[in-house]
Amino acid sequence: MNFDLITNKGYDFNIGKYISDGFELFKKDIGGFIVATILVVIMSIIPFCGLLALGNFYKICRKVDQGQKVEAGDIFDFTDFWVYFKFMVLICIAMIVLMIPIQMSLVPIFMAARYGDAGDLGPALFAGGMGIWMILFILLVFAFAISFYFVQPIISLYRVQSVRQAYSLSWKIAKKNFWMILIFSLVVGVISEVGIIACGIGILFTAPIGICIKYASFKDVLETQNQKQGL
Repeated sequence: MNFDLITNKGYDFNIGKYISDGFELFKKDIGGFIVATILVVIMSIIPFCGLLALGNFYKICRKVDQGQKVEAGDIFDFTDFWVYFKFMVLICIAMIVLMIPIQMSLVPIFMAARYGDAGDLGPALFAGGMGIWMILFILLVFAFAISFYFVQPIISLYRVQSVRQAYSLSWKIAKKNFWMILIFSLVVGVISEVGIIACGIGILFTAPIGICIKYASFKDVLETQNQKQGL
């Protein structure tokens, strides 16, 4: 699929619509989504398969959305394993690079702890700029998270098998509505985790709802609006 239209012209990002559509999708196969969530957790135990399992969940969302038959084994589809393996390596490298300034800021603290006394730790923290680097680290993590927002659907749903291309497309699309996607991601995160309040078991409902909501956003932006702009 060609995404040039939305990367060039932009698109609307309707948070309310995606939440509503996500709930409607979840209601189409509540039991199936709960089972899929459990299987995602099981598959995530396998090294390097967590992201793959989530990508496969989005495939299940599409099947349910299109009225197709869903099987439990759909979660254990290893077709995209190597693509997601490279994607995970990219994420690890990015996190290591982001952590370098924080690690460097700890040097004065270690020096003060080894050669000074307890009173030197305060100035050491200031000298290392620990607080500043932590704030920058958090901001950069948010920025990277948004830049990765569309990578999984681009790989799993639209079959782009190059991590570099998938990330490039994701960033080009995401930056058009950076702040809306950030707010949306935070809202979906709250919805997904709120089930923990119900003795933890509620997350079997809220986690798949959160994924369905994100799928609704992927479908609207990457497919529906992209096609409309091509008319």
